[in-house]
Amino acid sequence: METCYGSLSADNVMTDYLIVLLQSLSHLKFDHAQISADAFARFWIFFSRDPPPSSDALTSILSTATGTVLELGPGSGGQVKYLTNPSTQAIYGAEPCEGLHKALRKSVADAGLGDKYHVLGCGGEIGSLVPGLAKAGLLRDGETSEVFDSIVCVRVLCSVPNIEETVKGLYALLKPGGRIIICEHVVNPGGEMSSTLARILQGVYMLMGWKIFLGGCHLDRDTLGALQKAGGSGGWERVKIEMQSEWSTIPHALGVLVKKGS
Repeated sequence: METCYGSLSADNVMTDYLIVLLQSLSHLKFDHAQISADAFARFWIFFSRDPPPSSDALTSILSTATGTVLELGPGSGGQVKYLTNPSTQAIYGAEPCEGLHKALRKSVADAGLGDKYHVLGCGGEIGSLVPGLAKAGLLRDGETSEVFDSIVCVRVLCSVPNIEETVKGLYALLKPGGRIIICEHVVNPGGEMSSTLARILQGVYMLMGWKIFLGGCHLDRDTLGALQKAGGSGGWERVKIEMQSEWSTIPHALGVLVKKGS
């Protein structure tokens, strides 16, 4: 399967995860939360070990991020090297998994962004993100304001606890005319025989524990629908989305949503 971040399937993603889960079990006492967190950090670094072979579309769209940028869930920093637009003033990477911070900082340094990129130990959900941004001096405690020119979401919105609340919060943090750049896997809508089977398989993988083992990831989440509704009626000036691998268990939405100007 060729997607905006490479060639993969639900099968080989799960295989990669099982490898690192076994590695984690061999190093830890049996503590479910600790094993899950350690295994997910190991998985993400393992899964991101090679550059995606078909990422031209993603590379191109990430290079348009400018001004003050929020990167939600950067993980180990696999796409940091593409956030090098000369018009970028500062980048804030909200990554709650501390086990990934060392690899993320190395990716930042390798990309020459050490003076621009700030790693925040918070998640994408508003209850975690707003305090993290306040601690970084971008917001006052408990307040949300329009501070970002660009918000980057690459394979992260599938795992936030409350997708509707999260994307509404991201919309509120975006300046008028600002852009949310996404590459997210989404629910398969079903319909044709191939996509109907893929939709069924998404449900099967979820029942097998996909969300538990893969950091809260939802294969069957309507992320694109939630994003489109986030601004309310007329809240988005422009929505340009390309769907990829629509027939598969991991179909993707790649594109940009532009907030209506003031």
